[in-house]
Amino acid sequence: MGNNYMNIIIIGAGAAGVSAAEAARKSNPGSDVIIFNTEKQNPYFRPRLPEIISGKTAYEKIQAHPEDWYQEHNCDLRKGESVVEICLNNNQVRGSLGSRLRYDKLLIATGAQPFVPDIAGSGGGTLKGLYPLRTIDDALDLKYAAEKAESALLLGSGLLGLEIAYALAQKNLTIHVLERSDRILPLQTTPKSALLLEKLLEAKGFVFHLKNEIVRVSGESRVEKALLKSGEDLRVDFVAVAAGVRSNVDLAKSVGLKIERGVVVDQYMETTIQDIYAAGDCAQTPDGKGGLWSIARQEGLSAGFNLAQEDREKREPYKPTPPSSLLKVAGIDLITSGNIDPEGKLPFAEHQTSESYRKVVVNQLGELCGFTNLGTTKGNRELTAALNKKIKVSPELLEEMKREDFDFGRL
Repeated sequence: MGNNYMNIIIIGAGAAGVSAAEAARKSNPGSDVIIFNTEKQNPYFRPRLPEIISGKTAYEKIQAHPEDWYQEHNCDLRKGESVVEICLNNNQVRGSLGSRLRYDKLLIATGAQPFVPDIAGSGGGTLKGLYPLRTIDDALDLKYAAEKAESALLLGSGLLGLEIAYALAQKNLTIHVLERSDRILPLQTTPKSALLLEKLLEAKGFVFHLKNEIVRVSGESRVEKALLKSGEDLRVDFVAVAAGVRSNVDLAKSVGLKIERGVVVDQYMETTIQDIYAAGDCAQTPDGKGGLWSIARQEGLSAGFNLAQEDREKREPYKPTPPSSLLKVAGIDLITSGNIDPEGKLPFAEHQTSESYRKVVVNQLGELCGFTNLGTTKGNRELTAALNKKIKVSPELLEEMKREDFDFGRL
C-alpha cells in the first residue's frame, strides 16, 4: 500500500476504535485519522477499571497510548466530543462541539452501555447508590462509594462482575454477588469449575446468591436495602451493576444501517452501506461472537486494515480467533478458551483437585476445540498454541490428559 491520501473517521475510542486507528496508520501511512472520543481522557483499557476501584493502579497506567502517540501517528484525537449526525449525501459527520468533517471511510465503534435495571423507582433515578461500570468516572465513583461503606451488592457474576467484587472486597467490604444463573461466571465455566471457583471465593469473603434476582432497592435518599426474589432483604450501602450491556446503535440506525443484535457487518467488517464499517461491542459479525475486549480489539484491527485499503480487492476477511477469557481474582487464575462444552456433549479430559480444575475438549473431528484451567496455569501456553492450530488429539492422548502429571509439551 502506498501513501494514498484518505480521510478516515473513527467514532469511538474503545478497544475497537483505537486498534482500528493503529491498523489504518500502519497499512496506509498517508491517511488522516480522526478519532471521536466522548470521554475527556485519553483512551484506556476498560478491563483494568477494577484496578482503579481497588486503588492498585492510577489512570495513567491503564492508558492505551501515551499522549504524544496520537501526534506522532497523525491521529487527531477529539476528546470530549461525540458524533451527533452522519450525513450520507455529502460524506460528512457532525460533532457535538460543532465540527463538520468529511470522510472517505468511516468506522462506527460506539461500543455499548451497561444495562441498569429499573429497581429504584421510575427511571431508576430516585435513589443514589446504583453504580454501573463502563468509564473511568464510573470506576472513581465506585472507589469513593466503597470508602464509606461496609457492604455492597453486585448484580452479575461475569468476568467484569467478579473483578469488581474483588476490587471492593480489598476495601474490606462484605460483598454479596447476585447471579440469575445456577452457577457463577456462567459463560466461562463448566458446572464443576464454577463450583470450585465459588468455594475458593467464598473463602475470601464473597457471599453468593445464585438463581436469584433483585426486586427493588430502598432507603431514604440512598440505597440501604435490597430485596431479592428469594425474599431476602439485604442490608447494603450501594449496588454495583455488571449485568450485561446493550449495543450503542442509535447513530447507525439513524442512517438506515442493518441492525440485529448490533450493527450487521460482513466478513470485511463493512456494514450494509459501502465505506462505512463497524467493530467492537456495537457490531455483529458473521460468527456472532462478541462482548470481550480481546474480540473487540481483533475486530478493530481487521476493520482498520480493510477501510484503509484504496483497492477493495486488497481487503482481508476477518479471522475470528477462539474466544479466550483470562481472570485473576483473589489470587485465583482462570483461563477459558474456545468451546469448553459445559453440557459435556463432546469428548473431554478432566482433572480436579481441591484447589484446581482442568478440562480439555475435542470436537467430532478429533481436533482440540477448547480448554479451561482454574487455580493453575500449567499447560496454558501449550494448550493455547495447540488450540489455534486445531491439532488432532487421539482418544489415547485425551485419556492421558486426565493425569495430573501429563506433559503438555507433547502437544
